[in-house]
Parts: sequence; C-alpha cells; structure tokens
Amino acid sequence: MANLSLRHVYKTYSGGVDTIKNFNLEIKDKEFIVFVGPSGCGKSTVLRMIAGLENITSGELYVDNQLVNEVTPKDRDIAMVFQNYALYPHMNVYDNMAFGLKMRKVEKSQIDEKVKNAAKTLDIYDLLKRKPKELSGGQRQRVAMGRAIVRNPKVFLMDEPLSNLDAKLRVQMRTEISQLHKKLQTTFIYVTHDQMEAMTLGTRIVVIRDGIIQQVDTPQEIYNHPKNVFVAGFIGSPQMNFINSRLKYAGGRLIALFDGEQLILSDNISKALEKKGYADKNIIIGIRPENINIPGKNSGNERLVEFNVDLTELMGAESYIYLSKGDFNLISRIEGIVDVKSGDKIKLALDLNKIHVFDADTQLAIL
Repeated sequence: MANLSLRHVYKTYSGGVDTIKNFNLEIKDKEFIVFVGPSGCGKSTVLRMIAGLENITSGELYVDNQLVNEVTPKDRDIAMVFQNYALYPHMNVYDNMAFGLKMRKVEKSQIDEKVKNAAKTLDIYDLLKRKPKELSGGQRQRVAMGRAIVRNPKVFLMDEPLSNLDAKLRVQMRTEISQLHKKLQTTFIYVTHDQMEAMTLGTRIVVIRDGIIQQVDTPQEIYNHPKNVFVAGFIGSPQMNFINSRLKYAGGRLIALFDGEQLILSDNISKALEKKGYADKNIIIGIRPENINIPGKNSGNERLVEFNVDLTELMGAESYIYLSKGDFNLISRIEGIVDVKSGDKIKLALDLNKIHVFDADTQLAIL
C-alpha cells in the first residue's frame, strides 16, 4: 500500500521529442487511478516509468515519500500486469505464479500458501496444473494478476489488461478487477484507451493527450464538468456533440446562433457569459446525445429544432439517431425504440439547461 507523487516529470527520446511533458500527479494510498487517452498519448510510458522500465528524463517520482528515480524495478515493490499476459508457456499456472517468489528466495511453504490463496481469490485454483496454452484469455489474465498478487506489492500497475478479450469477457473482468481492488485495499494504476473502462473502474481518472494531463477528477465530475473540448469529446459514449456558434443579444439576453436557429440561453448561462465578456464572440456549444431528446423529456429550457435523419441504430433499451442540419452532424440518444429511418425529418428538443460552453480559440470550458 502506497501513495505516489510525480513531480514535473518529462520523458524525452532521441531527437529531442518530449513524449511526456511536465507531468504532475498525486496518487493517494488505496486509490484506483485510471490513465485514459488515445493511442500514443503517453499513458503507457508513464506507467513504465513508475515501474522503472523506462528512465525519467527529468523530474521526480516518489513512492511513500521516497525518491525512487534511481531505484531498480525489482526494488520498487511494484507489480505490473501486461497487455499480453507475459506467461511462461513451458510452466504450469502454479509455477508461473510462484516464479517471482522463487527468484526472491522466499521459503517454499510461504510460496505454496501465497499461490494457493491468490488462486482461490481469482477462482483459478482448479487450473494450477494447466499450461497457459490450455487456458482461455480470461483465465490467462487471472493468472497474470495472480502472479502480481502473490508478491503483495505496494502498487499494482495494469497496462490495458483487457484489450485482448472479447466484449462480454471484458465486462466480466472489469467487475472482477474492481472487486479485487476492494479486497486487496492496495493502490491500483490502470491504463486504458477505453473510456468505458475508465468510467466504471476509476476512483479518479487522468485524461492524457500528447503527454500532457488534460484533467484529473472523479468519473462523474469529468463527465459533468469537462475542462476542455478534448475531454468533453473523449469521455462519453456516444461522444458529446459540438456546435460552432456566435453569441448575439436579443431581447436583452444572449442567444447563440446555430445554422439559422436562435438558441435562447438560460438566464444563468447568459449572465455568466456576459460577465466574462463573451457577448458578440464565437463559442463552441457542447451538448450530450441524451440532451437532444423527444420534446417534453428535457429539464425545461428546450429549443425545438428540425433535423434530417442520416442513420438510426437500435440498441435495444435505447436508440442512437445520427442527425444533420446544414454543416453540422449530431447524435441523439433516446430511450426505447424510435420509429424513424434514414431520410426522414424529425423535430427534437435541445435541452439548453444542460449545454457546455467552450472558448472557440482556446477550446477551454468557459463556465
């Protein structure tokens, strides 16, 4: 169990390319932290620096208030679960899980106890004599986690551990990993590009883009209050809709122009934008698919807009309707099955109490 501190961490490769830039993060003991971002954003590089598998170019890494920049991976008391499981094919499950302990000269009786206890925790006790080739993907992933558990490390690192599994098994393993964290009461740091995994697993999410932290917060706070357009578009499925607009005065309050439509902003939003000097300026309005809905289903301040229907996806409990209006393409998420098809026109209500407003130049949240 441990807290971690990354202070002004940089990673620079040959050619002077900064992959990680001024990375600052405080991780509390027993937290479940999820690094999320698109492929190539640097999240796995940060994980490998914490593990000691990558050198830190500059900056400091502390584990339990001790500087570990120069500490070897084996002495950091950190266990890592890799994307490809990294099991020894010639060893059975028992020996794979015991291997690290044997290298540390742990007594045979202790190894046996630790391996069997971990196997029971992960429900793979009956598989201890099998070779990796005799296991399913989910079973191999449990073995890889078991190998980490037996070491009883201060920190668990997981690098996209579920990416090789099918969709149904990923959901099951997400639940098991969450339960494992609660049971072990240890610090977990988890890397994924799947925002659904991030939202369901993390006590806090770290959204990364191009090696720079964009936002750190709880899943709900990031969903409800994204700090910029990138975070708003990355977190949420389907992603947030964005409307380039311009603010104007009408009837003493601000309105946003949207392809000939006038979106009358609520008093609170109008006053806040006016106070910040955004009257007669370009903005980006963000609205989540669930807030483009059937009239009467929103929170009160609705604006009815007619859209062209480009595509409908029936998801069972809900429908995704892909819409277009002028140069804009939007997605609506509506409960139940909606009887519309490609080529239809449909009037839907935008919930103007639930919009997000971003600066058109900086793409930062204004409110």
